[in-house]
Amino acid sequence: MDTKLKGDIAEQAAILQALKRGWGVLKPIGDRLPYDLVFDVEGVLIRVQVKSAWYQETDDAHVVDNRRTKTNRRIMKRQAYESKDFEFALVFIEELSLFYVFPADVFIEYASQIYLVESGKRQRKPRSANYRDAWDLISNGLHTRRLVCDHLSKSGKPLSGGNPEPSSSVLEKV
Repeated sequence: MDTKLKGDIAEQAAILQALKRGWGVLKPIGDRLPYDLVFDVEGVLIRVQVKSAWYQETDDAHVVDNRRTKTNRRIMKRQAYESKDFEFALVFIEELSLFYVFPADVFIEYASQIYLVESGKRQRKPRSANYRDAWDLISNGLHTRRLVCDHLSKSGKPLSGGNPEPSSSVLEKV
C-alpha cells in the first residue's frame, strides 16, 4: 500500500473519531497547508495534522515521521513543522485502529521520528504513552482556551496593539 493511500485512510479514521465525538470536520482543498483537517469543537476551530505510523520489526515499534514532506515531480524535501502550523497531531496505527493525540509542541520536539511502543515487554512506559488515545486533550484544551479568552475579555485590558481580542500567541501558551 502506498503512503498516500495510508495517509488517506488515517485521515478518514480521524474524521470518523471526530464525528463520533460530535465535532464538526472541515477538510482543506489541496495539500499545501501544514494541517490536514480542522475540527469544530463547540465552535472553536482546531487545526489537526494526521500521520500514519508503520511497524518497524527490528525495534518492535510503530514509527512515524514528524516532519512535513513537500514534493514536486522530481524532488522530495522534508521540513520540520513549527508549533504555529497546527494545534494537534494525530498519529494513526491502522493495524490497531489506534490514535496517538499529540499537542503540536510535543509532536515537534521529537527528533525526526517518534517510536510508539505497543509491546508490553518494556520495563518502563515511554513518554509517548501519555498520548495514546488521548482525545480528551483536544476537548480539555478547548475549555482552557475559553477560560483565558473569558478572563482577557472581562479584564477589559487590551492585549498587544490595543486589540481587545487575544492573539493566537497568547492562546498557544495556554
